[in-house]
Amino acid sequence: MNYLECREWLENRRKTLGSVPGLKEVNKLLDAFGRPDKGLPIVHIAGTNGKGSIGYLLEHSLANSGIKVGRFLSPAVVDEREIILVNGKMVPKTIWEKNLSLIIETVEKNNLKATAFEIEFVLSLLIFKEKNCDIIVLECGMGGKLDATNAIENSLVDIIASISIDHIAFLGDTLKDISLHKFGIIKETSKNVVLAPQVEEVERYFEDYVNNLCKPNKANNNNSKERKNNSKELSKDSNITINNKNFENLHIIKSDRKAAKFKTSSKSGSISQILSYKNYVNLNLNLIGKHQCDNAITVLDAIEVLKGEGYKITDNAVKKAFENAVWPGRFEIIKNKDYTFILDGAHNMDAVDRLFENINLYFTNRNLIYIIGMYKDKAFENVIEKYAPKAKAIVTVTPKDKSRAVEAFELGKIVKDYNEVVTAADSYFEALEIAKLFAEKKDVILIFGSLSFMGDFRSIINNK
Repeated sequence: MNYLECREWLENRRKTLGSVPGLKEVNKLLDAFGRPDKGLPIVHIAGTNGKGSIGYLLEHSLANSGIKVGRFLSPAVVDEREIILVNGKMVPKTIWEKNLSLIIETVEKNNLKATAFEIEFVLSLLIFKEKNCDIIVLECGMGGKLDATNAIENSLVDIIASISIDHIAFLGDTLKDISLHKFGIIKETSKNVVLAPQVEEVERYFEDYVNNLCKPNKANNNNSKERKNNSKELSKDSNITINNKNFENLHIIKSDRKAAKFKTSSKSGSISQILSYKNYVNLNLNLIGKHQCDNAITVLDAIEVLKGEGYKITDNAVKKAFENAVWPGRFEIIKNKDYTFILDGAHNMDAVDRLFENINLYFTNRNLIYIIGMYKDKAFENVIEKYAPKAKAIVTVTPKDKSRAVEAFELGKIVKDYNEVVTAADSYFEALEIAKLFAEKKDVILIFGSLSFMGDFRSIINNK
């Protein structure tokens, strides 16, 4: 099969099977290829928001230090091949074609039920093996415990990014249920864990989860006083080592927002942040927003862990990665002589809250025209109720995965209860043209709701 035939087969698979949490099928596929994850040093990242930014900064800090990094992420924004990167670059279509053809042949021959995501994950491992990568940065697709990426047998570092309500149809509708899914990447074979700054409730769930890991025997199960003392110690200490026969020397670092200092910098019309944290002073972070500082300090803690594991990562490499960071579709500002656009893949309540924190910080007192599209498995009605009244006008679109999407017209009807100036667009191009009709010189056209259509809007805006 050539590349286009492989892509067509894979997309048909995606439409047919969708998302199926669980490790049974992906383990069959990994076994069929001799467990390509074996021997690969892996940094495994779970969480609701921030996985992509953490992965990006970590990948480039390592690559700038001369370390060959393979990175698996999702979803693609600009190019379908960007989910598998080596030192920040997509691999050639010929390599995709060769390895994906082998997987397709194996799947069909053995009648495997592996989903498109599971196939892409295994494909990434085959490519990273072929490219002789020194380390892998592996991003969960959804959840953690039952995510396909959690079929790996060992990880060098597990990172838990910010957790909030998301994917409620698959992970549960409480923060506790969702947190336990994310924490599920921490297994008996785990060695180091870095916990990003979290809300207090998630912190408590993490402490309980870790306390359960470190119970040496059944007697401790009923010792609530000891568990309570352990919890207090976890709260006080951001650098913890657990000694247990099942979790030998599990090292935990909790990134400390209070230890970080940051300020906004504006030079030549561009916005960046100056960040200082622990041994790092005045790093110029080219990703905007307070939440990106949380992501950045998580990366800095992970880098210190990797240094302890023998990786030579230079301060200059980290500095370069931070100041050159570009992450499409994440509070991305595109300006031309007539319009200002902001593209952000914020698709759950927590991410949208953070988006509007940044809007209020950097674009105070500016009228907003929204272009929004939403998926059914998100708490989209809460987002609409809170933020629709703030818009000057709203244009609704249908996201790409129509089986999960709230259709533009239906979304428009919901929006109309909170803002009467709403139009449903038949295409992304039409949505931009309608938004421009509402926009005056100082207004901002804000595009958000899903990463799935960010690439299309970027292309239309930039080509125009």
